Amino acid sequence: MKNVLMLIIGTLFLLPAYGQQKEGILNYVAQYKDVAIEEMVRTGIPASITLAQGILESGCGQSDLSVKANNHFGIKCKEEWSGKRFYQDDDAPNECFRVYANARESYADHSDFLLTRSRYAELFKLPAGDYKSWAYGLKAAGYATNPQYAPKLVNYIETYSLHQYDEIGYAMMQKRETLLTAELEKEPIENSSAETVSTKTNPTKLKSNSTREEFLVNGVRAIRAEGYEDPFAIAFEYNIDYVHVLSFNDLNSGDKFKDGENIFLQPKKNRAEINNYTVKEGESVRDISQKFGVKLKDLYYKNLIKPNEQVQAGENVFLQEKRTLAPKTISYAEYLKTVAHLNNVTKQNETLSETSILNNSAYEVQQKDTLYSIAKKFNTTVDKIKEMNNMDNSSIRPGQTLVVSQ
Repeated sequence: MKNVLMLIIGTLFLLPAYGQQKEGILNYVAQYKDVAIEEMVRTGIPASITLAQGILESGCGQSDLSVKANNHFGIKCKEEWSGKRFYQDDDAPNECFRVYANARESYADHSDFLLTRSRYAELFKLPAGDYKSWAYGLKAAGYATNPQYAPKLVNYIETYSLHQYDEIGYAMMQKRETLLTAELEKEPIENSSAETVSTKTNPTKLKSNSTREEFLVNGVRAIRAEGYEDPFAIAFEYNIDYVHVLSFNDLNSGDKFKDGENIFLQPKKNRAEINNYTVKEGESVRDISQKFGVKLKDLYYKNLIKPNEQVQAGENVFLQEKRTLAPKTISYAEYLKTVAHLNNVTKQNETLSETSILNNSAYEVQQKDTLYSIAKKFNTTVDKIKEMNNMDNSSIRPGQTLVVSQ
């Protein structure tokens, strides 16, 4: 009787701790499930595995490594790491771990880490969502030393139904593949004499129920993103299936367009009207795809690079023919780091110039400006700016001077 009583008392003491752990796991999953799904669509790693590893490795985001270094997967520095470092005891005293600007970078680097190590190559041949084989495969490939590592991952996945996110990710992958296959079957292969029209040389207005300015990029109908627009709104405005808008623009469900980028209303082409292009700092392969109206998968194929890689600034991207030697590349995590740095620099410059901008009635158009972004900056409207500058369309160019107040 005494033993039974002690067991009951012990259980009562454990219940609050179990409740806190469960709440912590549920909160972690809610916060990072979308990122895990995005990484599954990008790389093929099951979202359930990524989440389970994150829960285990980061202590639901509460470990010192995840709090102080944004490192959710315990990835160590290795020889190639050139970023910031965090030191703590692990398998050996004072080991070096990678430091990330945010958790999103950590997730991207985790995916890239698995993709670029040959010992994990066999895992990417497994059926999508086969989390058990992935869990035991990671352990067999030497990802962790804990003999219970694989069973722990499987337990988290099954206890918290993390495999449901594999189903979402797989459905998104299948939908994109189906659309791309359909486009390839119906679209003839272009040759070098195919008709192409540049955004700058011919901003032709095409037939549409929308009043927005349309133009041709590489012979494909396009409009300019005004702010960070939702693809669903574009689909509604132009009566195009939402999944087609995503497919035409190489987006995933939940993504939004960047302010000022081209939004394509038809499938992009297999090749551009120019031979090559020099990559600028902070530009992704998708950015180049949107700039020249070339399908993203064709850019990867022509340039001999993997979908998880980004081309290093200063390198040339081939837009027509297939190259024989791949350009220098950076990982997706390194690309995110570069973009974050450029965004910080931009914000600092905007803060420094804000007062002088507001005190002037004229403004010089910058590289990424749109009429919408300028109107927001000066607390006015697109129509007002067009009226003050006698403009009959929304086309602007870098270096152009606009009257923004009277």
